[in-house]
Amino acid sequence: MDAIEWLESLRIQGMKLGLDNTRELLRRLGNPQNDFPSIHVAGSNGKGTICSILSNTFTMNGIKTGFFSSPHLCKVEERIRINGIQISNSEFLSHIEKLHSVCEIKPKIKPTFYEATFLIAMIYFSSSEIERAIIETGLGGRLDATILVNADCCILTPISLEHTKILGNTLLEIATEKSAIAREGMPLISAWNEDESVRNKISESVNSPKLIEWYKPLPNEKMKDEAIGLANLALEKMGLNFKCDDSAKLTIWPGRMQRIEKSNGLEILLDCAHNPSGIFRAFEEISSNNDNIKNIILGCTEQNNFEKFLKPIIEYINLNEIENIILTEPQGGRTESVKVEKLFDMLSSRIIETKIHLEILPLDALNKGTLLTNNATLLCIGSLYLIGNILSVLGLDSGESMSILSK
Repeated sequence: MDAIEWLESLRIQGMKLGLDNTRELLRRLGNPQNDFPSIHVAGSNGKGTICSILSNTFTMNGIKTGFFSSPHLCKVEERIRINGIQISNSEFLSHIEKLHSVCEIKPKIKPTFYEATFLIAMIYFSSSEIERAIIETGLGGRLDATILVNADCCILTPISLEHTKILGNTLLEIATEKSAIAREGMPLISAWNEDESVRNKISESVNSPKLIEWYKPLPNEKMKDEAIGLANLALEKMGLNFKCDDSAKLTIWPGRMQRIEKSNGLEILLDCAHNPSGIFRAFEEISSNNDNIKNIILGCTEQNNFEKFLKPIIEYINLNEIENIILTEPQGGRTESVKVEKLFDMLSSRIIETKIHLEILPLDALNKGTLLTNNATLLCIGSLYLIGNILSVLGLDSGESMSILSK
């Protein structure tokens, strides 16, 4: 079994909560995560955006910066970057082999796929002698492998109901899991939450009220602007003398409000709005931009609250004379896609004039969407896996195409 086959074999385990395996493997590797300070980010929406902005900010200020994120859209190497550039395939393979060798030490340890990618990132960052890391939490916080990094600042983006089978059925339970990333004596920057009990729970995660700072977004503030506000507050709290406004202008977080210009006046707008709060914010921003959207491709995974997830989509379609909506099933994801027939049943009686098309494969959905769209915008929205599928079909899945820093 070669290195990639071994890594891929770890997917079978799915997800396992707990830190024992990762902690022991880090010990065997010499605790590479302690070789650099990290900013640790958790939350429900906007984690990747703020992390990419922070990564570019430190990079543009001459600080060698590692960035670990998950999941990936197209290729696993996207999860691991230094100064915005993805790890090379050869370096990735080399570090898989190093990880595999320590996993084989008795007692043997079999990490999950996610844990393995995190460990590879730590090996790569340490061996490359980075000066700072930006670390995105995978799921929750308290039991996520990333909590083992040496964080000197933590950030909580907006929190909403998600992954309730794992994180809890209430916002309070989810806030408890995510705010657990707070480190003793280190600052915590949190997006404001309207629920006082949630704010109290987040406040309890720090050992001094002086350590916590709240960011209150402006009315109808765009998601990227909210990320800039949170990031600047973190930099200020850390005592740094630079801000992220300029770097944010050059930051591209693939699949998040990403615009792709095609021929015949066709523009494709991509957004990974994968949960109810994310889809609400996405359509709020799309509406404020007055985009010339005529057709929509939608594909998603199961939702805790499908009614809440679909409501902004239905309202936007009916208010904006959308001509066609093409339902599809994202491929290759960790979570099973919602069948197009199920989506059709939930939408058909509530969409007034828009034609509904069913195309199981995203490739066919994109082909239909581009044929139907002239001198207008085609919106592709839904799960991360759908956006990854679309980018791959468009041939925009190379390391260069997935760059987070525009030239």
